[in-house]
This record gives sequence, C-alpha cells and structure tokens, in this order.
Amino acid sequence: MASSVQRRRLGRPLAAVLAAVLTAATLQPAHAAPPGDRGEKGKGPKKPPAAQTTAFDYTQVSGLSEDQYETVKEELRLPMWDGTELHLEVTRPTADGDWPVILESSPYHGTLADREGMRILPEPRDDEGTSLGLTGYFAPKGYAVVMMDLRGTGKSDGCLDHLGPHDAKDIKQVVEWAASQSWSNGRVGMTGHSYVGSTPSLGAAMNPKGLATIVPSAGMATMYDHQFQAGVPYFLQWAGPMFAYEQLALERDLPGGEHFGQKVEETGCGLPNSSLTAGEAQLSGQYTAWHAERDWRAGATASDVPVFMVHGVNDNAARVAGIEWFTQRGGRAGDKLWLGQWDHGSGCCPTRRGIQWTYALHAWFDKQLAQRPVDTGPAAEMFLSDGTFQGSRTGDRTQILVDSQWPPSSQQMLDLFPTSGNTLDTARPDSSGSQSFSGDPRGFTDPQGTGGVDFATAPMQDDTLLAGQPLLDLVASFSAPRVHLIGTLYDESPDGARRRISQFAINPELRHGTSTPALVVPGTRYEMEPPGFAMAHNLRAGHKLVLRFTTSDPDKVPTFAADPNVSIFTGPNGTALQVPVVAAPTVVDDTVPLTLTDSGEAPVVGDAQPEQKASVTPAAGGPERTPLTVEYHEFDVLEGFDNAKLLASAVPSMSADIDLYLQRQAADGTWSSDLASGATGSLTEEALTYATPAPGRYRLEVHNWAGAPATRVDLTLTFLNSAGEPGSAPQ
Repeated sequence: MASSVQRRRLGRPLAAVLAAVLTAATLQPAHAAPPGDRGEKGKGPKKPPAAQTTAFDYTQVSGLSEDQYETVKEELRLPMWDGTELHLEVTRPTADGDWPVILESSPYHGTLADREGMRILPEPRDDEGTSLGLTGYFAPKGYAVVMMDLRGTGKSDGCLDHLGPHDAKDIKQVVEWAASQSWSNGRVGMTGHSYVGSTPSLGAAMNPKGLATIVPSAGMATMYDHQFQAGVPYFLQWAGPMFAYEQLALERDLPGGEHFGQKVEETGCGLPNSSLTAGEAQLSGQYTAWHAERDWRAGATASDVPVFMVHGVNDNAARVAGIEWFTQRGGRAGDKLWLGQWDHGSGCCPTRRGIQWTYALHAWFDKQLAQRPVDTGPAAEMFLSDGTFQGSRTGDRTQILVDSQWPPSSQQMLDLFPTSGNTLDTARPDSSGSQSFSGDPRGFTDPQGTGGVDFATAPMQDDTLLAGQPLLDLVASFSAPRVHLIGTLYDESPDGARRRISQFAINPELRHGTSTPALVVPGTRYEMEPPGFAMAHNLRAGHKLVLRFTTSDPDKVPTFAADPNVSIFTGPNGTALQVPVVAAPTVVDDTVPLTLTDSGEAPVVGDAQPEQKASVTPAAGGPERTPLTVEYHEFDVLEGFDNAKLLASAVPSMSADIDLYLQRQAADGTWSSDLASGATGSLTEEALTYATPAPGRYRLEVHNWAGAPATRVDLTLTFLNSAGEPGSAPQ
C-alpha cells in the first residue's frame, strides 16, 4: 500500500524477542524510513536518557521563587487593532519592578470560570478550600498575571471568533502589550486548560514579540481536532462550535450577565462565525475554509518558543489528537511533555498530578520567564496506570516512563497484521482473506456488545511498553455510501476485561484527505489511513493486544451506524497495524507525593477512610440543575484518616448522562460553590476527584442531565491515602 507514513521497524534484538512473545513468525528486516506527514518531522532521535531509578519529585526543586510581595489588581479596557475593546485584569506586586508575565486568554471568564486561574492551577488552596489559582500563587512570588477575556466573551466587546483570525490578532497584540509594559521584564508565558489551553498554541503560531514559552493543557491547535477524527464526529464536542460556545457568549449579554446592556447590537453577533456556516461539511466531517481559518498547527509546530505540553491520552473533551502538532516538532530541544492516562479533569485537577503539577509549572515559569537556574525535570514523562479505564482516567498510577524526548528516543514501530483467523500476527498472511460484520449504533453505550470484528495477539510473555502514535493501513469495503469506521486498540487482561489504549477512526469519503471528499461506492475495496490516538501503556505479561472494528463507540456521535455491512481485508495487500514499542524504556515507580502538609512536607502515609456506597434517584432528567433533576447525598470526611484524594463514581441503573458536583457545608449551614465536578458525556458512568478533602460535611450533587425520570444512580465514594491506596471496602 502506498503510504507517506514513517516506518521505523524494530531492530533485530528486540524484534526477535517480540516475535517470540507474539507468534512463532519472524519480523521483517529492520530499516529506517524518511519522515512523512503521518510520522515525525525534523531531527532524528536523541540518545536515551541517563538511567533514572526514582521518579522526579517537583516539590523538591531548589531555588524556586518564594512569596515576598503584596499584590494589587488592576482592571482595564484595551483597544484592539480594529477598535474593539477587550477586558483585561492584571494582578502584580505593588512594589516597583520588572516582572515576568503569565497570560491566560479565555472565553470562559464570568460564565464557566473565574479570573484567578483556578481551573489550570487548583492546588494549593487556602484555609477555606478555595484555590489560589495563578493570581494568588504566582503574583506574590514576583509575577504579573494577566487575565484576558476573548472578544465576544466575558466583559470584552466584539463577536465570538472561535479561535479565528480576529482572536489571533488580539492575542498577538495583548502579548506584545504585556511584554512592553513598565512593570514587565519583557517575557510572557501563556497557559490554560481546555479551550484556554488552545489559545497558547494560537499565540505561538502568531510569533508575537515577547512570547517566551507556552504551557497548553488539554488544548488544540485546530478546531478540526475539536470536532472530528478524520470525519468522524466526537460526542458532545462536535456541537460545541455550532451551539455551545455561542450560548456562552449570549449568556453574558442576557439579564444578569456581565456584559448586559453595554453593546446591545453585539448580542449574538458571533453566530455567523460558528461552524454552522460550513453547512453539510458538519455532517461529512470535511475540512473546510472555516476550519482552515482556525488551524494554527503549522505555525505552532514551527515556533521557536519552548513548549511544555500537557495532555491525557483518555481526554474525553479535548482528544489527544490535539497534540499531533507537538509530536511533529520531533523531540525539539527545550520542549517538555507530560502525557498521562487522565481524562479532561475539568472542575478538579487538569493533570491528576496534584501538587506535583503546581511545582512543575512553577519551575517551568521560573526558568523560562524569570530566568532562574532551576531544574524543570525530565524532557518527557509518561504517567502509566495498570488500573481500569475508569480508574486510569481519574488518576490511578503505577509507573512513569521517562525519556529525553517525545516521541520516545528508542521508539520503533512493530508491524502487526490482522488475519482471517482473527489473530494479530507479526508476519503478513500469505493468502488473502476478510472478516465482515454488520454495524449498529449500540456501541455508543456498549462498545463490546455492538456489531464488530476482533483481531488479537497471543498473550504477552513479557511486559511490552507501547508509547507514541500507532499507525493503521486499513483495507475495507462497505455496503453504505457513508459510514463511520472505528478501530479501537484494547489491552485485554487474562480474565477478558478490556481497557482502551488507542483509537482510530475515519469516514471513508475522506480517505484521500479530510479536505478532499470522494464518493464511496458500496462493495468497493478501499485503502485508508485512519489517524490514531497517541498512547503510553505498559502491556503486561499475560495480556493481549486487541484491535476491534465497529461503526459506533461512546467516544463518537452514533450517526451513519445503522445496518452497514463492513468487510476488513487481510493478506498480502490487506490491513496492517503498527504499534510504537519502546525498545529501551526507563521506567520508575510513581511514588512522588501528590499532596503536601501545611509545613511543606510529604504527608505521613496512613489509612484512608473506608469506602462508602449509596444510591439516589433524581425525579426527572433535564439539562438544568433544578430540584427535579438533582438529588443529593451527604457524607462526612472524618478526622484521623490520611485522605489524600476522594474519588466519587456514579453508575445509572439505565443509560443516562449523569453529572456530579461536590460541595462543602460551612459553619453556618450554607453550602459552598462547586469544589469539583464530573460532567462527561458518558451514558454508563461518571466520576469526579477532589484532592485533600478536609474533615467536614460534604454533599454530592447528582444531576440527571439526560436520562429517563426516576433513574436510580448508584454511588461509590472511595478515599485514597497519600500512597494512592484505597480505604477498606464496606463489609
């Protein structure tokens, strides 16, 4: 199959080992191939890192800046290049000085988020349990923290631009303004989470004077990655640029909104900038001019500023495909990566790394902005978990893969071939064959119960560390002119339990490229290259690697999934999979503390509070949090336990989108605002985590966002100690 993929096959020693592990077949001869647009670009692999025996503890970094300044906050309106005035807030030391600048550029201020930077930096907290955020943590240490409301949002004038060209010019201007102020040292760093984690890559692409670094968390450099995986729409996020973001912009102009009555003529003026203007392409997944205006990948990849990339492979709102532009930087010197198993983490902990994240960000900004000679840790850390899919998404941890770059320096691609006997072998089959199935939408709620076909390796004889971006050359035919074909890579344990570790997807109409649709003729055999999610996973001995094809999945909108017949072709010119194997991994136990005591020491490990179970039944379902759609479960966090983390999970008795919110009771009996939330689009489960719950009375608000009336929701409250060990289960 013709392909532009970079094919780096395994060298002979490791190849022989894995050939014995997987099958009796031998691997093809090793060879190196030039970079391609599906592989790495730029420099060749670096040498593996020096041997490391313990995890890097960011709380022990010496020479970090310390609290020493009183601070002041200033609000101002800054005219942009076209006269539109944007709202800015600057928190900085009251003392005279030239301060390094941290910029958060957000559409959420005043609606979904504060202007203190609590979402990106939830730890540490004050005595009341409130996050200090970027302003409360960094300004007293000698930083100027700038909060920017994007045009058409918060208190800024203008029309919502969805990270388009107007936003780009605005961000460039604000960065250069901040770098030129009398209180600035001329060095600006951008950070943020989710949508706010996308503005830094846009900023890097614009190459403004004074931008010294970016730290994007769970962000993207193109709106296409927010909506589609090669034409297959992501559940919930697909509709964001159509409706959800414009709704936020509208709220600020309605009664009670921060911008109400100020520019009535601008109410709803962002709608013409929404992705609805792309028309039918929003169904086919075609990359259009609307996406091209919001595609900053090339500029971000080429940018000279050091990048600290932060993302979770199981992110369910900003999929890990959003880091591909960073992968294309090819392990550039000065860059850093944190890649975890976690999900989106909104409302509690963007990286699931607790106080380690705080100190890692602190060290990075101290080095890049304040230019202090501090250690920023390894260039690449991939946080691994042997837990379940749900557990890994919410913070389970076992080991850390440490490397000198991303993709890993000793990563090599292992060829695996589906066979007509439903196996994955290391030798391509000599004869042609196929496996067929009838697709259906049931995979949206039950990915194992829907129509599909599986291909599996033999059980691993040794641990096999997979890290990088897998590649798939897919040969298939379809009985329908439009179908969403999804290939999921699973780790299957000896007891048959499966955990997703990567996923491919494609609308076959876009087999020649997302901007080049082509007719699909039913029954015709097609060659395709569906993109896959980056991965970092230790496939343990005794486990299998399974490649499963379906037409529906919980990660995707279940359109065009009803009754297509799909054939997957195998053999000499058939389907081929490549998985990235780390040939010489440096793996350390993940034992660093995720919380600290008030004295700054790692907590003494004790027993966590016992697990609790309960059930609640909201009377009705609906998108608004009302007495009918919400039910509460109250509980106590007790004195005398080492409760480093609270994990609350919810399982509805029937398919329903359940959201969770955690609140704490004050001394006067009132309840706090939300301390943490879990609000994914899953119809089978929901979870939230909250670090270091102080003793006191709490309640879990269970919201039936979309489900049948009187749907029972079963709750489990699990407390983890400082070593990550759960409290005892109820007897």
